Amino acid sequence: MTCGRPRRVEANGLAFQMSDWGGADRPPALLLHSLAAHSHWWDWVAPLLAVRHHVIAIDFRGHGGSQWSEPYRFVDHVGDVDAVRATLGWRTALVIGHSMGGYVGALYAAHHPDRVTALVIADMLTGWSDEMEQRARRQADRPAAEFPSAADVGQRFRLAPPETTAPRERLAHLGEAGAVERTPGRWSLAFDRRVFLHPPPDPFRFLDDVRAPTLVVRGAGSVVMSADEADAVAAAVQRGEAAEVPDAFHHLVLDAPDAFAQLVLGWESRVSPRAR
Repeated sequence: MTCGRPRRVEANGLAFQMSDWGGADRPPALLLHSLAAHSHWWDWVAPLLAVRHHVIAIDFRGHGGSQWSEPYRFVDHVGDVDAVRATLGWRTALVIGHSMGGYVGALYAAHHPDRVTALVIADMLTGWSDEMEQRARRQADRPAAEFPSAADVGQRFRLAPPETTAPRERLAHLGEAGAVERTPGRWSLAFDRRVFLHPPPDPFRFLDDVRAPTLVVRGAGSVVMSADEADAVAAAVQRGEAAEVPDAFHHLVLDAPDAFAQLVLGWESRVSPRAR
């Protein structure tokens, strides 16, 4: 695991924290994390992509080290992604998103087709139920848990959904990297709990506007995106294909970072002349 160089930029009127894996002379790749996560979720995948790309992972608004600012609609995240891209001076980028990041990446590619060279949607939720809505509201209303140290946050950190093959040390790193000391001796996870109050996701209303080559990849054991759902998303975009990462669940970028990165790089070599 190699953390990227921390960077901070002002974009869209907000301050954004990012992790940067150098190589400014290489084609850009922008990594988008999942809901209630942060850019360090890419610490195992990004160095593998950096052999070919200048890789930057951003913290969405209300997440990690980025500024809190409602609303937390998907369209607001899309606007932030485009503002960060412009601030970096990038004309286009490979966009890779996991879970909510996959949804935001797809919506970004639909709204700005000329700015996405290729798109990877990793284990994205494709539907929304009343039960999910109620669970999200309970999460938003729940007070943030507090801990005596960042190390304690790491030791107590758990995933949702919980299925994973990632080693315990990997999860501890995520907890520590995503912890903030709100008051002396009181640490909690850095995200704003209001991020759970996002609109119901409905990707099929815009997927046919996605023109970039698109890889839809799921963990073979995922309970979030079924094989049928991955196939449906790949069929809905204009140039899509579906794939699975074996021995991985929803959090495939943690469970099998090597397999995920190699799958992405191999696919990109086939669909993008620039990547060869």
